Amino acid sequence: MTYYEKIILEFDGASRHNPHGPAGCGFILYEMDSHGAKSDMIDDGNDYLGYNISNNQAEYQGLINGLKCIADYYSCDRLYIRGDSEIVINQINQDYAVRSPNIIPYYNEAVDELDGLEIEFYRAQHIPRNKNWEADELANRAIDE
Repeated sequence: MTYYEKIILEFDGASRHNPHGPAGCGFILYEMDSHGAKSDMIDDGNDYLGYNISNNQAEYQGLINGLKCIADYYSCDRLYIRGDSEIVINQINQDYAVRSPNIIPYYNEAVDELDGLEIEFYRAQHIPRNKNWEADELANRAIDE
């Protein structure tokens, strides 16, 4: 395990012709510098998810994949989760209820992954789409390839 004091996890999902077309997801891990900005890229990943996956499901899968990557290879004291999906961020922060039967399993898996990390602190923050372009690019590349 490689240790970092602070890790930023940026994630995204894409579903073309939501939810009937192809879908993909992506994530990027960065080390956070002392000013709270992204520093060195640590890792990234993307997955093709197939058809009949909603955009929200793809977003959650990007988050889950990033959390699993951290659990498998890294440790940190603080985790900063950033994504452009308001619904996912607000559900993870428990500001929104999770009511959709199609989303509940994804939410539960994300929470289980978070609970399994031995971290002091995490915060999920909504960021504008134009600040999440790298994770978006990975999600769309998964569909294209």
